[in-house]
Amino acid sequence: MNMAFKNVLVISDNIYVFKRFFEIIRNKDLPNCHFSYSISPFSDKNQFNISGEIEILTIDLKNKKDIEFICKEFDLLLSVHCRQIFPPDLVNRVKCINIHPGYNPVNRGWYPQVFSIINKLPVGATIHEIDEKLDHGGIIVRELVEKETVDTSKSLYKKIVDKEMELVEAWIEKIIKNEYSVTVPEEEGKLYSKQDFYKLLKLDLNEMVSAGDFIDRLRALTFEGFDNAYFVDPETGKKIFVEIRLKMSTDI
Repeated sequence: MNMAFKNVLVISDNIYVFKRFFEIIRNKDLPNCHFSYSISPFSDKNQFNISGEIEILTIDLKNKKDIEFICKEFDLLLSVHCRQIFPPDLVNRVKCINIHPGYNPVNRGWYPQVFSIINKLPVGATIHEIDEKLDHGGIIVRELVEKETVDTSKSLYKKIVDKEMELVEAWIEKIIKNEYSVTVPEEEGKLYSKQDFYKLLKLDLNEMVSAGDFIDRLRALTFEGFDNAYFVDPETGKKIFVEIRLKMSTDI
């Protein structure tokens, strides 16, 4: 019989997702499990200290001392939109589980909703064990979300996070009690990097492309609050940022 996890470290770099995750855990009855919370060195600790009610640690997964600290103090590490790579020395010694905003193995890596729109791929949410490869380990649970023609990167991302939190709500107790099984991904899938994303940002004004593909690219790169897609003004040499607004009619 598998032993339940007693000391859990949560590491996150996304305040929006972190707050929603924290509320779920706070409302769960998990008396025999202690949760600690942490961020990466490049995140702002003050943002994550919700009303001063929890201590936020700073964990650097490139630091051997921090790795040793985790291995000594915790038996489960939960990645909740953590932006650090989990090194082999950690994942081979402590159970590590990732909440991923993509449908593995289709959407491995960065910004799954972006590449889902551009490459016309399904998208969803996955909770999986972490191994030595990015978004690659055994799948605990995954579900698709509906991608609509009017979705931008931001609206689709919100749907994905909603699905992630649904899965956390339904599965966190099974995970903590170590009462789950995993499914091996059907294939390696496609891994998307930050560099793959950056290559999409600059628009070539002379590129020959269908209207549909161009709209999809703008949809994929439109995320309110971020300047993503741009072209270079031929007169000034400055970047001109581009977004798209989509609205479905109410007519049948």
